[in-house]
Amino acid sequence: MNAKAPEQIAKATGRRYRGVSNETRKAERRLKLIEAGIKVFGSTGYHAATVKGLCQEAGLTERYFYESFSNAEALFTACYLHITDTLREKLQKVLLGMEDDNLEQATRTGLTVFFSQFKENPQAARILLVEVLTVNRHLEELSLKTLYSFVEMLETLAKPLIEQRKDGAVKGLDSTLLASGLVGSVLYMAARWSMDGCRKPVEDVVENAMLIFRGVGMLLTE
Repeated sequence: MNAKAPEQIAKATGRRYRGVSNETRKAERRLKLIEAGIKVFGSTGYHAATVKGLCQEAGLTERYFYESFSNAEALFTACYLHITDTLREKLQKVLLGMEDDNLEQATRTGLTVFFSQFKENPQAARILLVEVLTVNRHLEELSLKTLYSFVEMLETLAKPLIEQRKDGAVKGLDSTLLASGLVGSVLYMAARWSMDGCRKPVEDVVENAMLIFRGVGMLLTE
């Protein structure tokens, strides 16, 4: 009878292999595939990617691919969620550290975080802004749900300002609609910037976005 490899024995018994648990090793392989997926999907596009190519980028066999994902779409979904979750966590830190009397600085910091992530990782920008809309209806719906989550974050800033307005100078103000418009403008700005290769400095892109936010802020606080 052939002797089993140490890793196979560890898997069968649930024991640690070289000091690392099976669950940890599986999580590490999954993260490698997600990182590889971001590179591949964000470079060649979802429809040009293959499981074989994704595995080669990750340095893993197809056996390990199917250990974590049923197909390329499942990996793409994981990549998309990884990107959006990372971005959301960074923006939430900005909101938590925001000073009540310095809304403009908090807005600038949040925009800088948002655009810097795309500057540092243009593949992530392509996945978030372009590729997610080309896969299927399920991913389109996921994209909309993600967009709503960012709208809710921004709404926490806009709603108090709207509620403070008692003069009725601007009728029909709605914090959700207003936040949706602001998020949409930033996303389209990011998409255009990304299409140009993110050549313009982050500071310049942020300053252009700040013009929109300042205009809304002046209207709400005048």
